[in-house]
Amino acid sequence: MGQFSKPWEELTIADNFIFCKVMENERICRRMLEVLLGIRISRIDYLRTEHPMENFYDARGIRLDVYVEESDRIFNIEMQTGNYDDLLLRSRYYLSSSDVATTKRRTKFRDIKETFIIFICKDDPFGAGIPRYTRTTKFLESDWIAYDDKSHIVFYNCSAWQIEQDAGVREVLKFIYGLKPDSGLALQMEDEVLNAMRKPYLKDEYMYFSDILEDEKEEARATGLAEGRATGLAEGRATGLEEGREEGRRKKALDDAVIVVTKYGQPAETVAQDFNVPLEELYHRLQNSDEVGNSVNNINQI
Repeated sequence: MGQFSKPWEELTIADNFIFCKVMENERICRRMLEVLLGIRISRIDYLRTEHPMENFYDARGIRLDVYVEESDRIFNIEMQTGNYDDLLLRSRYYLSSSDVATTKRRTKFRDIKETFIIFICKDDPFGAGIPRYTRTTKFLESDWIAYDDKSHIVFYNCSAWQIEQDAGVREVLKFIYGLKPDSGLALQMEDEVLNAMRKPYLKDEYMYFSDILEDEKEEARATGLAEGRATGLAEGRATGLEEGREEGRRKKALDDAVIVVTKYGQPAETVAQDFNVPLEELYHRLQNSDEVGNSVNNINQI
């Protein structure tokens, strides 16, 4: 189920919309990074949720759930409740995109910022049944030579929260998995979720985009059915009717998906799930859309 597909009353911290609203609280976001990574953060210089990153006009853009800059470090936190395919390659692209976006023309390589990519997965992304997967880099031929490129990638598996050794991390994973927290940061996060759910303007914002997606889906279904009938009758065979319906639905769904991505700034991965269209086809359409270059807007500016 994609973003904006659930009823407002059923949203939890694991839903992207609520997670981003909670992380907009700088105190909680800073504490979240400290707990998950076991580090200290003196001050956050920049915090933005749903942060767009498009480095070149013809390159694939991304939208980061939570993007944080410290004086010499960068953090990206992603909430992932499904679709774990290509997660390793996705994390690689996020890391490289962040490097390009934050490195100026005359920046020396030694001054590239230390970067942390964090994926919080509600279920097990890799199937080993452990609560966290930490990527390390090393030289294959020698373990004693340090390979430190100042990049870090960690994947958390909330479903294995019970065997996490760190108590603070365990409580956070437990809460995101959908259980009542007992202490620490997780309790603060729960309070922030409840505060967000009580704000009428946040509900209005969520319902606005939910209505847009539902209208687009309904129009796609109705138009696709009509086009399917016409195509099937023209071909004059029974199977043509069903094929036409399917082709009409697919074409209209792709058209509407392109509109939602370009006009309303929603991530292509999420929109592809919501409209049930192949992600590669959506990418192809976006690359050939005249609107893509200037139509991606921040949700908060709509």
